[in-house]
Amino acid sequence: MNHTYRAILAIFTLALVTACATYTGDNLLKLPEKPSTYNQDRTISKAKEGVSDILDSLGIPEETKKSFEKIAPKDVIRESEPLKLTRINNQLVVARTNTDISFATNSIIISIGALNISHSGNNIIVCGSDIDISHDGGLGSGSLVISRGKTKISHARNTLVYAIKGVAISHANNVKAFNTHERKTSWGHINNIIVKPLFYEEATPNKSFQLTGVAGDRVHRHQPKGIIHEKWFYNIHG
Repeated sequence: MNHTYRAILAIFTLALVTACATYTGDNLLKLPEKPSTYNQDRTISKAKEGVSDILDSLGIPEETKKSFEKIAPKDVIRESEPLKLTRINNQLVVARTNTDISFATNSIIISIGALNISHSGNNIIVCGSDIDISHDGGLGSGSLVISRGKTKISHARNTLVYAIKGVAISHANNVKAFNTHERKTSWGHINNIIVKPLFYEEATPNKSFQLTGVAGDRVHRHQPKGIIHEKWFYNIHG
C-alpha cells in the first residue's frame, strides 16, 4: 500500500513539475506572437537570448556554440501571412504561418508554421511544425535545425537536428541529433544525444513515455535497416 501511495505521489509530483517548468524551445516560439509594436532591437535581443538558452541546453561543443553565437541579425522580417523569401543573410525571420525561403545563411529563423528552405547554411532554425530542407551545410557550415514536428533534409553536412517527431535525411555527413528518437537515412549515420527537453510536448507522459526503469535508459528495438526507434524509461520510484 505504501509503495502504491509513493508511486501515485511521484506521478503527481512529476505532472506538477512538468506543468510548471519552462521550455526554451516553446519560449522562443512565442516570439512571433509578440505584438508588432516590438521594436527591431528588442526583437533581435529576445531572439538571441532564446537561442543562447537553447545552445546551453543542448551542451554542444564550445567551438560550434561560438560559431552559432556569432550569428548577428541586422534587421527583422516579421510576417503573419504565408511568407516567401528569395534570399536572407544576417537577418531574423519571425513568421506566424508557413514560410518558404530559397537561400538562407547566417540567420535566425523562427516559424510557427511549416518551413521549406532550398539552400541553408549556418542558420539557427526553430519551427513549431514540419521542416523540409533540400541542402544544408553545402559550404561546410551546417545549421542547427529544431522542429516540434518532423524534419526532412535531402543533403545535410555538419548539421545539428532536433526533431521530436523524427528526421529523414537522404545523405547525412557528420550529422548529430538531439532527442530525435526516430531517424532514417539512405546514406550516412545520425548519432542521437539525449538532452533536457526543449518542448513541453516531450515531457508530457504519453504512450511513447513509460514510467518505469531508470532515468535516461534507452532501449533500442530491432528495426528495418536505416530506421532507429528509441523508447524512454523514467524512474518514478523513490
